[in-house]
Amino acid sequence: KPLFLRCPESKFNLPNFARAQLCSAAATLSIGMEILADEHVKIDKLLGHGGYFKAPLAGQKIMAAALEAPVSVMKTAGEGGPWGMALLASYLVNAEDGETLEDYLDKNIFAEAKSETAEPDETDMQGFEKFLERYKATLPVEKSAVETLK
Repeated sequence: KPLFLRCPESKFNLPNFARAQLCSAAATLSIGMEILADEHVKIDKLLGHGGYFKAPLAGQKIMAAALEAPVSVMKTAGEGGPWGMALLASYLVNAEDGETLEDYLDKNIFAEAKSETAEPDETDMQGFEKFLERYKATLPVEKSAVETLK
């Protein structure tokens, strides 16, 4: 039972609504990364693929802010799941002994691919941090809605 909540002072318009959807998608990943940060795991860079990255820069800038890491997107970003599965199958069939998936993709799939990279922006990171704080604070509301509306 997804919810859309806003503060009384919030400006409700289409751009803000769309941004909230993108931030919500990045929020769960950001929360998961907090757990990995406790294990001293940090993302150096991310290569975005799938529908989230289909619109140029929109999700990419938010993801860079959420993960505090550069996010690159290639022309094929919107292809998503089936294309990714085909790449994994190609790796399983064609990789050299001991070759990692990362090395295989860099050498055989993405070697000549052009990409656009969004670096984390301080203003976006501060905005996302504020969003995430509110997002976490309202998780009990969503839980209550799920329990109430069974």
